[in-house]
Amino acid sequence: MMSQWEEMSGLDDEGTSVRTYQLCPGDSSTSHWLRSRLIPRRTASVLYVEIRHGRSYQHTPYTDEATNTHPAWMENPYTKVDTVAADFLLRRGGERKSNVKTLRISRLTKRGVYLAFQAQGVCMALLAVRVYFKKCPTLTRSFSRFPETVPHTLVEGAQGECVDNAVTPPGELARPPSMLCGEDGQWVGQPATACACRPGYEATDTDLRCKGEREKGETEERCNRLEGDGNRLEGETEERW
Repeated sequence: MMSQWEEMSGLDDEGTSVRTYQLCPGDSSTSHWLRSRLIPRRTASVLYVEIRHGRSYQHTPYTDEATNTHPAWMENPYTKVDTVAADFLLRRGGERKSNVKTLRISRLTKRGVYLAFQAQGVCMALLAVRVYFKKCPTLTRSFSRFPETVPHTLVEGAQGECVDNAVTPPGELARPPSMLCGEDGQWVGQPATACACRPGYEATDTDLRCKGEREKGETEERCNRLEGDGNRLEGETEERW
């Protein structure tokens, strides 16, 4: 939704045609707002917003309640995130270098957020907005398998499980493997209480899989069969002579 912003065609940094929102108010005493639809946060409690310049606010509702008049076109009930200044100007016929800034919105607990952009007394061009969150991908390490994990704090603990034919060490330390997922979406360090291959199984060239007795037995059986076939052929040759 928008109030006196215009949707126009423009060019990005690569010279590709894109749709943008632009505003050039003549009255510096009036605020002009541009608001997004409800952006679901899903399982994330921290969102990152990459924008190209303006003044950004966020409002966190429990439901998708937006209308033409609600939330109100004013600073309350929004929470101000940051003021984004323009380091570069888009000059007609000159170098096109846009302003990019990434904002972090944390402690989200409701259904999602609305993003609102306010301009007052200056010409503005909103070229792009990208909203995302970070997560650690599924990981197999040290014979342990960890699920995709979304961090809610600086580091988030994740509980994993042993791969097939692997177990945790016996005794008091026999608890599931665990690992830390960082806020940046990267796994931190090595697993705690790492798994090991069961007796009778051995590790492959990596720490991802345990090779079992059945696989080893099948290999030996094939070798013995080939060796037996070789002896039989050799005997047949001797009989012909």
